[in-house]
Amino acid sequence: MMHRGRVGGQMYRVLILALIIPMFIIGVVSVSILMRQMKDRYEEQLRAENIRIKSIVFDITSIVYTSLEPIISSQEYRDMFASDSYQVVTKGRYDALDAAVSSIIRTTAAISSINIYTNNPKIPTGSHVVNVGISGAERFGDNADKAAGSGVTDDPFSRFEWYNDIDDSAWDSYTCTHIPLNEYENDYELALVRRFNTGSSDNRAYIVVTVSTNYLRNRLLTTDNYILISLDKHPVFFSSNYNEREIEMPEIEGNGVDEYNFMGDMMLDGKLALTCISSFVPYKITSRFFVLTGDYTAHEAIKEIMRGFILVLLLVVIVPLFIVILYSRYFTSRVNTLREAMHRASTGNYDIIENISGDDELADTFKDLKATTQQIREQEARFYETKIHEQQLINMQQNMEFKMLSGQINPHFLYNTLEAIRMQAIRGGDRDVATSVKYLAKIMHYVLESTGKSNATLAEELTHVESYLQIQRLRFGDRINWNFYIAEDFDTSKYYLLPLLLQPIVENAVSHGLKDMDQNGHISIIVEPEGEKLLITVNDDGKGMSPQQVEELNHSINEKRREDDEKGVESIGLYNINQRIRYLYGSDYGLTIRSNQGKGTSVELRLPINTQARTNVQNVQ
Repeated sequence: MMHRGRVGGQMYRVLILALIIPMFIIGVVSVSILMRQMKDRYEEQLRAENIRIKSIVFDITSIVYTSLEPIISSQEYRDMFASDSYQVVTKGRYDALDAAVSSIIRTTAAISSINIYTNNPKIPTGSHVVNVGISGAERFGDNADKAAGSGVTDDPFSRFEWYNDIDDSAWDSYTCTHIPLNEYENDYELALVRRFNTGSSDNRAYIVVTVSTNYLRNRLLTTDNYILISLDKHPVFFSSNYNEREIEMPEIEGNGVDEYNFMGDMMLDGKLALTCISSFVPYKITSRFFVLTGDYTAHEAIKEIMRGFILVLLLVVIVPLFIVILYSRYFTSRVNTLREAMHRASTGNYDIIENISGDDELADTFKDLKATTQQIREQEARFYETKIHEQQLINMQQNMEFKMLSGQINPHFLYNTLEAIRMQAIRGGDRDVATSVKYLAKIMHYVLESTGKSNATLAEELTHVESYLQIQRLRFGDRINWNFYIAEDFDTSKYYLLPLLLQPIVENAVSHGLKDMDQNGHISIIVEPEGEKLLITVNDDGKGMSPQQVEELNHSINEKRREDDEKGVESIGLYNINQRIRYLYGSDYGLTIRSNQGKGTSVELRLPINTQARTNVQNVQ
C-alpha cells in the first residue's frame, strides 16, 4: 500500500519547529525591544525639546531681569520716588527715566511693555509712569485709565491685578496679568515686578515689565510639539495653541514642586500624547516655571513603524513558508515518482517512462533505477534472441542438405559466358555488340566484387563510371559526352571511399538531365581537395530544375524515410548515397544539389580528405 505525504508532513513539522516558532519568538522579542527603543527615542527627543524651551524661557527672563538693572539700581531714581518734593532736578531725573524705559522697550524685543507705578503724590503720571494716588478706592483722576479697579482703601496699589499676586516681602517677583489688546480682548502675559528701594519713606514705586507673548511664540514654536508654560499656581500664560488662554496646567502626583517632573502618556486636549513636564527657577527669583511638552505623533509614528516591522516579519515568515511548501510538494512528488517506479519494477514491469528533474542524489537514484531496468530488459531481449538464433541454426542445419544440392551461379561462370558472347560477336564482325558486352562484364564484375565491401579506391570508382558511360554512349551516341577533371598531385588510386557512390549520380544525370537532348550532352566529374574535405562534383548541361524543385529535392535527400514512404523514386538513389556518407563520415558530409533551369544541374559530394582510418574501422566492424 502506498503512503503519500509522509515526507511532506515531516518537512512541515521541521519547518514549524525550526523556522516558524523561532522566528515568532524572535519577532515578539524584536517588536518589544523596538517599541521600547522607539519610545525611549521619542522620550529623549521630547525631553530635549522640554530642556530647549526651559533654556529659552530662562534666557528671556534673565534678559528681562538684567535689562532693568540700570533703572532699578540707580540711586537717583530711588531718591526721586522717595522724595517729598518735585524740583527741577527731579524733573530731569523723571525725563531721564522716561528715556531709559523707552530705550529698553525699543532695544529688547522680549519686552511688551514697561510701566512704573508709584504712590508718591509729587510724581506725575507720564508715558511710562503711573501715579496710583493715595487711596485704593480712588478711581478717578489722571490715573483712572491705568487703574484696574477698586482695592483696599489703605493700599492704592491693590487696585492692580499684578500687585495682588506678588510676595510683599520680596523685592522681585514674577506674576501673570491681563493686558488690554483692544476694547473687547485682553491678553494674559507674564510680568516681572521689581520694587524700588525707597528706604524708610512711605512712598513706594514698582516697575512692571510684561514679556511679549508673540516674541515667545517666535522663539519657541519651531516644532509641532504641544507646549504649555505656567508660573507657580497661575493659569498657563503660554500655549502653542493660540486659542487656548489661561487653561490650567495638568496635575500630576509628586512630592512637591521641587520634584515636579513627569514623562509618560497623558490626555491633552482630548488626545493621547507622550508628555514631558518639568520646572525651573528663574534668574535670582524664587518663583517656579512649569513647562509641558507633548508629542501627539509619537504613538502614531511608533505604531506605523511597528506595523511596517510586523509586515516585514510576516513577509519574512510567509515567503520562506511558501517556498518551503512549494519545494516540499515538488520534493514529495519526486519521491513518489521514484517510489512508484521502484514498485512497478519490483512487480516485473520495467517500462519506466517517467523522468525526475534536478541534479541531486534523488535524480541519480532514479537514473540508476532506469539503467538497471534497461539492463534487465536488454538481458531478457538477448535471452530471447539466443533462443531464436538456436532455432535458426536448427533450421539452417535442416536446410543444409538442400543447399548443398542446390546449384549456385558462380560469378566466373557469368564472366566466361559474357566473354564467349563477345568472342562470337567479334567473329561475326559486330564490333558494337562486342564492346557493349566488354563494358557490361566490367560493370558486373565491379558490382559483384563490391558486394560486402566497405571501401574502394576513387580510381576504381571512376573506372566503373566510365564503363557505365561507354555503354550509354553506345546506346545514345553523341548525346553522351564526358570529361574527368582531377586536381594535380591528387592520387585517386590512394583515396578510399564507399563503393558505388558516383555511378547512381551519373546515371541520374543521364536519365534526367540529358534525356531531352538530341546531341552534344556533356557530363563532367570534378575532383578537388578543399581544406579538410574532398569535393567531387558531377555536372550536366541538361534542362536543369526550378528553385522550388531544387529545394524539394535537397529536403528529400535529407529527410528520414519510413518503409511505407511513397515519395518518387527519383530521389531514392540520392537519398541512399547521402545517408551512407553521413552514416560513415558524419553529418558534416553528404550531398548538395544545385541547378538552374535551362543551364544544367550540379551534384556535389563532400567527403573527408582522409578516409583511410574511417574505412578501416568500418571493415573491422
